[in-house]
Amino acid sequence: MSLSSRRPARAQDADAPVHVLGGDEATTAEQSLVEELSALLSQAEGFDELAARMALLSDPRRLRILFCIHALPGVRSSDIARTLGAHDSTTSHALALLRDAGWVRAERAGREVRYVLADGFVHDLLHDLGSDHLPGVHHGERPGTASGDAQLAED
Repeated sequence: MSLSSRRPARAQDADAPVHVLGGDEATTAEQSLVEELSALLSQAEGFDELAARMALLSDPRRLRILFCIHALPGVRSSDIARTLGAHDSTTSHALALLRDAGWVRAERAGREVRYVLADGFVHDLLHDLGSDHLPGVHHGERPGTASGDAQLAED
């Protein structure tokens, strides 16, 4: 049975949540749903890697760094450190973790290293979390797309 064709949930005890299966009263249809979910999960890969990647967002400093890079793509690590009131070495370490996990990319511009978001997933997630761009920064194409990262608007 596909999930789209399942029948509506049956009425249950008012004290029991609707989504909880009722022990001995579990129906064949409910068991089918459990089997479908189990099959779906067994086909999916990368849960451990995704969990590790997402764990990096639990640190407020790293999240602030991502917000800075989102607000102004191409910002230097020293500018991020000054913005956060952090040591350059602490900020560099956090950036290395974010880079290794695929959240950001480092781009060399002469002797400077500037940071941009790694891809559109990161960009969209930061928008969903409430991060905005600084005035004058527009999307152009989303980060990681063929046309490049967000750019400063021409005056």
